[in-house]
Amino acid sequence: GHDDRILPVPLIHFEGERFYARGLDAGVYLWKNEHHAISLGASYFGLAFDSSKTDDRRLKRLDDRYATLNAYLYYTLQTGYGHAGVRVLRDVLGNSDAFSAEAHYKYPFMFGPVYVSPGVGIRWDSEDQLEYYFGISSSEARKSGLAGYSPDGGVSPFLSLEADWKFADNWSVMAAGNVLFLSKEIKESPMVDDSQIFNATIGLKYAF
Repeated sequence: GHDDRILPVPLIHFEGERFYARGLDAGVYLWKNEHHAISLGASYFGLAFDSSKTDDRRLKRLDDRYATLNAYLYYTLQTGYGHAGVRVLRDVLGNSDAFSAEAHYKYPFMFGPVYVSPGVGIRWDSEDQLEYYFGISSSEARKSGLAGYSPDGGVSPFLSLEADWKFADNWSVMAAGNVLFLSKEIKESPMVDDSQIFNATIGLKYAF
């Protein structure tokens, strides 16, 4: 019963010898060569719950959950057979004080003037992470009438697709989307009435 969220985001993309910025993600390379890289960075994690944005009277009585900033350690591998990566993340704003991790594989290719990169991956959320975003404390249960809920950690697979169409010398249109198939621990929360989360991004880029 929560409203969809529409957010403007910066599309700044910079790749340097030691530093990179990719939209809401930035970091420094600790080590890299032609195929491998290890980086330390920070990224915005947009999952949130605003009790004023739901039309369910019980959910309106729950506490808000806030988006956060995650610090991460990231290993990437790039070969002719695709790109793979693994990163471990931690909330550094003290919202959940939790760890999470992701692993992905992407296979980019050119389709005429369009760059396409389908991908597949898996996400692990720790118990503290899911407790903060999807758990219901005893005090919240008393206020809302929902059952209390304390999840364990869980694993959620996902699919992704990125595309970039260069229509002029310096201009291109980019689009990206992903679907996260929620773990059993998330789906069993009384807050949740679906089994997937969809995200989509579209933007205009100028390269210089």
